[in-house]
Amino acid sequence: MPGRSGWSRKWAVGCVLLAACADEPAAGAQSKAAPYVLMLDARPLGAFVGRGQDQWAHDVVSEGLSRARWFKAAGEGTELSARLRYEERRSEDGVPVLRVHLVVEPDPGLEQRLASLGGDLEAYVELERRDHTIDLRRDLPVAVERAIAIVDAKVTVITGTTTDVAALLADDDPEVVLVVLDAVEQRRLQEVGDAVYALLDHDDERVGLRAVECLGIVGRPEHAPGLLRAVRLADRAHANRLYEALANLGGSHARGFLEFAARNEEDPELASLAIRALARLESAGPVPRRSDAVARGHRQ
Repeated sequence: MPGRSGWSRKWAVGCVLLAACADEPAAGAQSKAAPYVLMLDARPLGAFVGRGQDQWAHDVVSEGLSRARWFKAAGEGTELSARLRYEERRSEDGVPVLRVHLVVEPDPGLEQRLASLGGDLEAYVELERRDHTIDLRRDLPVAVERAIAIVDAKVTVITGTTTDVAALLADDDPEVVLVVLDAVEQRRLQEVGDAVYALLDHDDERVGLRAVECLGIVGRPEHAPGLLRAVRLADRAHANRLYEALANLGGSHARGFLEFAARNEEDPELASLAIRALARLESAGPVPRRSDAVARGHRQ
């Protein structure tokens, strides 16, 4: 998927998707599958209802689909039902927010792959301008493009190759990267460990923190020194995930740091975490996957 401008760094954007992933194309899948044709139902909600823009909204989605890898608005291909809803909401501090919700109904083949990893083809995008205004003609195309990009990425991570997945980890949009990191961890794709390692100092703190978690699953012992340099030990969340990641990575660097932390950590809770992580490393037991994974910007 081609790179896009870093608009999400200019406005607050939230997206939630669970993702699945494959280390190679799924059995029977082609590396370049025919695009899916979206049979779209696009409608406004709330204050946008009755403005006579339904056809325009369809045109906006069609334009966004022209840049997608797996979806298009018309032509030959497998037809999938899709619905788009958009509305104005207010943030907790009273700022107007444009909210876009895109849902694509997968065919049986996609549904089976998604279901095996608890995923779906759904995206929420919330766009908030710094000037606290919403201009539908200006803003809806931006938000729709982001929603399409994330659903498109989700198909890539269950249908594409590890090369495709690694490319998505370098995407300009942090929300896409977070989706892919979820997929990489779920499928334990060690082939993209180096690409995950490169995200440790990402500009978006959520990505860096998630990369620490993910690297503990798909990384190698030689990643430990760089992990120690990149992590922010003053941040409790980072320190917590660092200990877990090091326990999984193993190796002399990981062991040495955990031994030091277990002896010298002044925070009793973190000292306890370091001790437990060291015990796991010494027993070569896997670190259980966290049930309270880092929150991804989902606002409803």
